Amino acid sequence: MTMLRNFWYVAALAEEVNRQPVQRILLGVPTALYRTQSGEPVAVRDVCSHRRAPLSLGKLVGDNIECPYHGMQFGPDGRCSLIPSQDSVAEAAHIRAFPVAERQGIVWIWPGDPAAADPAAIPHFPWRASDQWHHDTSYYYHVQASHLLMTDNLLDLGHVAFVHADTIGFDPSALAHDPLVTDVVGDTVRNTRIIPDVEPSPAVQRWGGFTGRIERTSVSTWYPPCFTSIQFGNRDHAANAELRIDHLITPETDETHHYWVFVARNFEIDDDVLTKQMREDNDVVHHQDLVIVEAQQRMIALTPGSIDMAIRQDKGLVQAHRIMDRLAAAERSAATPGTGDPVR
Repeated sequence: MTMLRNFWYVAALAEEVNRQPVQRILLGVPTALYRTQSGEPVAVRDVCSHRRAPLSLGKLVGDNIECPYHGMQFGPDGRCSLIPSQDSVAEAAHIRAFPVAERQGIVWIWPGDPAAADPAAIPHFPWRASDQWHHDTSYYYHVQASHLLMTDNLLDLGHVAFVHADTIGFDPSALAHDPLVTDVVGDTVRNTRIIPDVEPSPAVQRWGGFTGRIERTSVSTWYPPCFTSIQFGNRDHAANAELRIDHLITPETDETHHYWVFVARNFEIDDDVLTKQMREDNDVVHHQDLVIVEAQQRMIALTPGSIDMAIRQDKGLVQAHRIMDRLAAAERSAATPGTGDPVR
């Protein structure tokens, strides 16, 4: 399974990380997250070098995390500073610490080569910092499916007419002359659909107060390692209701992933009643996607060796797969000892 490591990934929401250590498995690595006494986020490999007890079951002693089994202590840099039964600490006692950064309410982690971790490369979402947008709605899902299946789902918005028929869907007859345009610029894939004169779904009618047919726009922009930002526009002669939906995926294992969704809107931004309704509406939409990708994962397990047939609207996801494969090959060829998932 393709898991790129020399990229920033979401580890947790900032509010989840505090003085009580928590475990999260990220790219197959058990990781302990906590904050120092000064409030800085920390991420270390959640496996004691002595007998592999999870450090997240222990406690914090100052800025150190203490193993719950025999009391060994490790600093934010992963270095073992105390072994209660002896005076010396061998180099083999140290564990791995990961570069972390906090931006826009998110704790990011760099699981690859620490020397390559540049905080300037952390994705920025300007609408989440603008007072012209409502941007306080977010979701988290633990998904029992490969992260690639969710990425494929987000790059294949033709499914919206069917999977989301009773929520944000549209008349599938509009796909008879599919207006899909796929662009690849560097390592970015963009799918654009502009469908004029379409009947809005019930949810969209509520969101924008639409009473007639509208122009519907969806622009999905994917960039590595596995993030997709969707611009979802709905307009008529009187209103323009636009959503920015940022889908940030972090692989957990080959068959599971962490899935964060951040929703911003440019209309009725102070309407608390609408915010509550949209939160509920969008949660239904996201669960419709979860049902599909988790069902796909089960079928993949039951049909080993099967090959998926590509259709025209798969152009974007095919390009994303090629980019992922190329970047993974480049990481493998440039790999040096200590940049993967070491024992310690």
